[in-house]
Amino acid sequence: MNSPKEDPPFHVFDTEGMNTVFSIRIHHPAQAAARQLAGNCFRQLEELEAELSRYRPDSEVTRINQLKSGESMLLADATHRCLQRSLEATAATAGLFDVTLGTQTRRMEEAGKLSSPPTGVLTLSPDRPQIVCDEAGRRIDLGGIGKGFALDEMAATLKELGVNSALLSCGASTHLAIGPRPWRLDLRGDAESQKIPLTGQALSSSGTGEQGAHVVHPDTGASPEYSFKRVWVVADSAALADAFSTACLLMDEREIQSFATAHHEDGVLIYAEDAGGGTVRRIRTNE
Repeated sequence: MNSPKEDPPFHVFDTEGMNTVFSIRIHHPAQAAARQLAGNCFRQLEELEAELSRYRPDSEVTRINQLKSGESMLLADATHRCLQRSLEATAATAGLFDVTLGTQTRRMEEAGKLSSPPTGVLTLSPDRPQIVCDEAGRRIDLGGIGKGFALDEMAATLKELGVNSALLSCGASTHLAIGPRPWRLDLRGDAESQKIPLTGQALSSSGTGEQGAHVVHPDTGASPEYSFKRVWVVADSAALADAFSTACLLMDEREIQSFATAHHEDGVLIYAEDAGGGTVRRIRTNE
């Protein structure tokens, strides 16, 4: 009688990047081969951070933020893809997620609120990797989507190299599962936790526990009265899960229910921890 086929062991590799720790767990029979696969991803992460970080003086994002009215610049393909994902997230959240609010966020951090809405217009070309500064004033900050985008890019690399089971993580906030094997992850609230299986999808969380009231409303430039302490979003893309969790933190329960309903067919699931009791629960759709 044949014995049941056992899953290959998984190997864990870590690196620092984008001001946090990235981890890759790969199911693979050979540790040396798994290490080489992870190394390819970590080199890719370094390249992405060099282009997407607003803290790097020579990054593409920094150069975009220095454009004057009427100027334009060509972009690396990865930067263009990330900004396209950002626009997709902006459209899906009716503007609640907006990577061009970098100036507004910094002003809020300095003064506690914004006295006037931000000005400026940046236009991304849909058919070529180019961005135009129609009017100066906007500043790009990819902090709410860049890490998830990096996970998506690394996952694509692993799939191209034949990996069929892995879990990629960015700190404790964003995870992306590859393959048919479920990875069981904890949604940790103050009073209780809920464990969910993640299979071929991404999970990202945003909350006020560690960073405080760091997510501002695009209309006011101030932090709202948050309805939930933490929000978790499951989506097909780590970049979108990252962005959606940020936007959902600004929503009340009715708005999150409407958002979950609108994106239910896309596989989006939303969980939240109540602001007071620490209870973690699934936000149901309006259907």
